[in-house]
Amino acid sequence: MAELLIEDVGGGVRIVRGPTNLGILGAEDGTAVLVDSGNDEDAGRKLLRRLEADGLSLSLIVNTHSNADHCGGNAFLQARTGCRIAATREEAAFVENPLLEPSLLWGGYPPASLRNKFLMAKPSRVTDVLQAPCPIPGTDLRAVPLPGHFVGMIGVRTPGGVLFCADALASAEILAKYPVFFLYDVAAHYRTLDFLASDPAELYVPSHAAPTREIGPLVEVNRRAVDRVNEVVLDLARDEPSWEELLSGLVNRLGIELNHSQYALVHASIRAHLAYLTDAGHLSTRFEGGRLRIGRRPG
Repeated sequence: MAELLIEDVGGGVRIVRGPTNLGILGAEDGTAVLVDSGNDEDAGRKLLRRLEADGLSLSLIVNTHSNADHCGGNAFLQARTGCRIAATREEAAFVENPLLEPSLLWGGYPPASLRNKFLMAKPSRVTDVLQAPCPIPGTDLRAVPLPGHFVGMIGVRTPGGVLFCADALASAEILAKYPVFFLYDVAAHYRTLDFLASDPAELYVPSHAAPTREIGPLVEVNRRAVDRVNEVVLDLARDEPSWEELLSGLVNRLGIELNHSQYALVHASIRAHLAYLTDAGHLSTRFEGGRLRIGRRPG
């Protein structure tokens, strides 16, 4: 079993570097808090082994949100340690009922191709419901609202000024590979980007980008990625495509290769962009021959 790659940033804060960056926050009383738990039981097992080697007992997992790569180790860790789990009310529903995520993406009961480890963690029990911004009970941490990527995502701020900012930001490399980064609420995501650009922190720890002390450039990379998707949707809408024609045109324009999971993620995210652009008055919709057609508003 490969060892975890740990980066100690001081103040009792360690970052577990990997495809999804996690946090280990140690306390003087020998307990530890995890910021997220990785993508599966194997990740949970590695984390527990590391905590035990360091003489720490796990007291709490704070889930920034309920995507499987953030709460996949919950069930194993809670079963082994009896630890508490904290999440917002919206995310708690998904942590405890993982079928909700592929159901949301599909728009109904999902096919077997979407009931997979990538989209569904094993269920775990949320013991502490957070209403961010708020203190996280039993700790000196604060939950910071970071809406947009998912239904009730938060960041976690430490007393020393480290901000774990979850999936509010992705690296330039990830955005090049996945130009439609999943968003549940585009307007809320823009507000989160504005917040991060103006929020002072000593160190920012995105889940899918390298930790950084200068967040501005990464915020702009992410803002341009969202702008780009909106621009493509608006350009395609000049021809009043059907929904399927719009989706196909965007996928081909951006060079996205689809499988069942990517189809569900892109499909749902583009609908979020469509809602944003329609609410902002840039697009109109109509029905013709049993098809939804999308057009640009003048001006």
